[in-house]
Amino acid sequence: MITYCYGVWNEFLNFIGGRSGLAHWMLFIAALICCLFLGKEVRKKLFFPSVAVLLFFFNPLFYAVVGTKFLSGVYWRLLWMLPISFLIAYVLTRLAYKIRKNILRVLVVAVSCLCIAATGDRIFTEETYGEKENAYELPQAVIEICDYVKANLRNWKETLVVPNDLLCYMRQYSSAVGLFYGRNAGGFITNIEEEEAAVYAEMSKENPDIRIITDIGKKRNCRYLIFDTNFHRIPEDLTKYGYEKVYVVEKHYVMYRMLEAGDPGERDDLAAGT
Repeated sequence: MITYCYGVWNEFLNFIGGRSGLAHWMLFIAALICCLFLGKEVRKKLFFPSVAVLLFFFNPLFYAVVGTKFLSGVYWRLLWMLPISFLIAYVLTRLAYKIRKNILRVLVVAVSCLCIAATGDRIFTEETYGEKENAYELPQAVIEICDYVKANLRNWKETLVVPNDLLCYMRQYSSAVGLFYGRNAGGFITNIEEEEAAVYAEMSKENPDIRIITDIGKKRNCRYLIFDTNFHRIPEDLTKYGYEKVYVVEKHYVMYRMLEAGDPGERDDLAAGT
């Protein structure tokens, strides 16, 4: 039981995301308590549903039976059912409305906005937002990689291993591209197979073990391996591992294709600058 309590607490910490998140959470709890005194309708629509979600979430038995079996890695998302920001804004608006003096109303609203801004995080940052590079609103490297694969199909679909920063985008552009593992490699939904986990672990390293990646890649018929040379430190020539360099995108995404029996070993034209 102690293990499950610890698991629930870790899920809560993942949800609030640090000290600033804890301050925002405390504002929510204060607003939730205020709902008790704002009338029967508010208690019915806001207070009791929120309390029910909290009771389920912080119940270690519920976590043991449901969380670990069906919501592994995403149990914290249950707290998305809580109207946290809405409830804070609603209660602060009701409290400000009850103040008769306009100057005090302005002061309460200003302080409230400052508290919300200070305890929140910006959604759009350099890491989460960028100018769109094409009509698909996907990284241009994804478009070029997928177009190359489609132009050189030997089956209706090819299996690829790609750098972690491209995992979420490949299938959005083309169904001809199949990933050896997708974004679930991080354990967001379910655990992945041992060989997939081994390749993902190496692709997450600056100095990956090429032998592990290529051996599993050949075994599982991953025809293309793509490395980001801005991050990965790998030898340029991988022919001794059974893969040949065939294409370079944006000067740092390097594509290797599996050598097959009877393959003449001729290299395709590389991208400009390589």
